[in-house]
This record gives sequence, structure tokens and C-alpha cells, in this order.
Amino acid sequence: MRVDLHNHTYLSKHAVGTMEDYVKRAIEKKIDVFGFSDHNPMHFDKKHRMEDKYKIDYFTMFEETKKQFSKEIKLLLGFEFDYLENGMNEDLLKEDVDYLIGAVHFIKDLPVDNHTMILAYKEKKDIFKNKDSTSLWTDYFDLIKKMANSGFFNIVGHLDLIKLLTQEEPKKDIRIIAKEALKAIKKSGMSVEINSSGLRKSVQEIYPSKKLLEEIFSLDIPITFGSDAHSVEEVGFKAQYCENLAKELGFRKCVYYEKKEKILVDF
Repeated sequence: MRVDLHNHTYLSKHAVGTMEDYVKRAIEKKIDVFGFSDHNPMHFDKKHRMEDKYKIDYFTMFEETKKQFSKEIKLLLGFEFDYLENGMNEDLLKEDVDYLIGAVHFIKDLPVDNHTMILAYKEKKDIFKNKDSTSLWTDYFDLIKKMANSGFFNIVGHLDLIKLLTQEEPKKDIRIIAKEALKAIKKSGMSVEINSSGLRKSVQEIYPSKKLLEEIFSLDIPITFGSDAHSVEEVGFKAQYCENLAKELGFRKCVYYEKKEKILVDF
């Protein structure tokens, strides 16, 4: 069974394509379980996320699309939600969706993955003046740990996204830096997605790295899959590659969620 739970429509603003367009592509790519996970409305970075006023449209369009394609594919609805130590909308966290992807896109006000925002930030502040690569990785994984401990989320999105900012591995072993975060993920019952979008970016590597996937396997943390598509053409991107790598490491099953209940399937 092929699962892809991380996909964005035009409602996320920096993505393009309708739900119907995405689903037709997913069927072509022989995806069995397909999920939408537009970025949650939030009080800042509004250029890259759904506006609150379109939330009802998101739910309505999903129900219409789900009904239209009910005999061809299983469709699920979620949000990709920014973990923030302060200022998360807990009402939105309680919405009746199938799953929530928790992600860290900011270390305080430092953007982790948006190149335009990173360049603008660098023009204002020397982000590496008091922070070497290792300390940035440490700060990032401390937030991942806190996100897991919050108990709000089902899936960890692009676990080592920080590598897009630093463009280098830390001097300290990444497995040691991530150890406490992975233990928190295990305790929380969350899954970790294998996200292929890093292969489309400068890091040229999936999220998370093979090293971290080995640790995830050893801790018996479940996995799921996401292409993190921001256009129809990216749906199912490198799905076979990700599945083959997971099997090489020993994984045989992945999860998806219905009304936040975990469902384990062969892939």
C-alpha cells in the first residue's frame, strides 16, 4: 500500500493546485492513501499559510473531493502545524481532522527553511555570530522534543529540516543531538514521516537522514510517507526510492490516521 500524507494546495499560498488536481495525480501515481495537510492559519508568516477565513472552505472542498473519488482512493485531511512555544491556537489543534503534522519552521524568529526569509534575516542579523552549526542543531532538536512532549501531534514533519538552514552536519554526532527528541517522539506515540522534498532542494537528501532513520528503526518508532508536494507535479515524488530505503533499513509497515487513530499497513 502506498501512503502520502503531506501535501499542500493553493490555500497554503506558496503552493499551487486544487484538491481535485492533486487527487487525479495521486491516482495516476497509484497512491492508495492520500492526505492534504495545508499549513495552519497563524498570526505571522501569513504569506506561507492558509488564512483563517478559508478554513471552512478547506473542509468543504475536502468533503466534496472525498465524495467524488470515494471509489478510487482513500482521502484524509489534516494540517501541517507549526510548533511554537508560545502562541499556538489550541482551538485549531482540536479541529476534527484525521491527523496533525507537527513541524518546526522557526527557531524563535529565525526561519529554518525559507530561503527568501533566511537571506532577509541574514541581512539584519549575523545568525552565526554567537551560534555555530552544532548549537543551531541543538536548539532545533530541543524544539522537536518540546513539540513531541506537547501531545498535540500525530506525525513529525521533516524531522531534520534544520539541515536546509545550516547546509552542513554538526560537529557533534547528529544521533546524539537528536537522542532526547527521538525518545520523546517514542514516548508520545507519534510517527515520523519519510519526506522526499529534500531531494528537490539543495540538501539533496530525504528528511530524515539515513543515520536518523536507523535510530528511528532501533527505537521501533513507526514511519509514514509524505512527498510534501506544493504542486501537482510533485505528488508522489520519489515514492519508490523512499520505500526502498525504508525496507533496506528494516521497515515493513507504515501508518496513516483516521480521526487521529493510528492504522498500520504494509507498504
